[in-house]
Amino acid sequence: MMKMDLYHIFYLSALELNFSRAAKRLFITQPSVSQSIAQLEAHLQTQLFQRLSKGVILTTEGKRLFEQVKPAFETIKLAEKTMSERATLKQGSVAIGASDSACKYLLLPKVQSFQKKYPNVHLKLQNGSTPELLAKLQQGMIEMALVHLPIDDHLYSIRGTYSVHSAFVVGARYKQLTEKAKTLSQLVQYPIVTFSQQSQSRIYLDELFASHQLTVTPEVEVSAMDVLLACTKIGMGIAFVTKEFVQESLNQQELYEIPLTTHLKQRHIGIVTTKHAPLSHASESFLSMLTESFNKQ
Repeated sequence: MMKMDLYHIFYLSALELNFSRAAKRLFITQPSVSQSIAQLEAHLQTQLFQRLSKGVILTTEGKRLFEQVKPAFETIKLAEKTMSERATLKQGSVAIGASDSACKYLLLPKVQSFQKKYPNVHLKLQNGSTPELLAKLQQGMIEMALVHLPIDDHLYSIRGTYSVHSAFVVGARYKQLTEKAKTLSQLVQYPIVTFSQQSQSRIYLDELFASHQLTVTPEVEVSAMDVLLACTKIGMGIAFVTKEFVQESLNQQELYEIPLTTHLKQRHIGIVTTKHAPLSHASESFLSMLTESFNKQ
């Protein structure tokens, strides 16, 4: 028998002060407990228990040993309890990253549902651009991220995708532009409101115009979706947006979509994790909820 097993038998016997009760907790026989204690006493060359007619008591050396091994077994017991609670989502944490707009329109509704179901799981949300979020994944700062695809996927696993559509929108000031389909060359004659050059949306916009031998010089560059929409609504120019993220403003006629002669291909947002990095039970559960909602799109 391993010495750790002997110490475990000693620990429970010291708690119970009765070899029979200790045997029941260990699912072994009382003679096995007695033999194990005898082995440990022989190994330590000291008597640990004084045998009485109705049980045992610890000797002075037994009390000293008990006080030394007690913290170790209490720590193990706490670790088991923690692991069990994490497995049943009674505690735990999920660290996830997304852009401002993806966080607001895709992530937060699921965060609310998840917290209602698992109120003791702590959710940590971090914002950033796609390159920033991928860097945080590699550094272990987050466990998963919502990013614009495509990405270099040899380091990452794409666990689910959400299809989105791009659109050019305006406020009431430029509403006349929505009356007839426009070419991209017509759009560049007006002020353009867009995200900064580091964003995937801006990269896609620049590539879109370049594919038609056009260059765009934005009138306004912003880093947040809310600011972009505010600038557009007050008439500062034409904004390039993800249609799904502004649908409410379109429905309320705060923004208007410009029809195009050019077809804009679908884009995709992916749920990404680091390859070969295991997720916690809480993160796996949140990921499952998120991918399920994406699959219902």
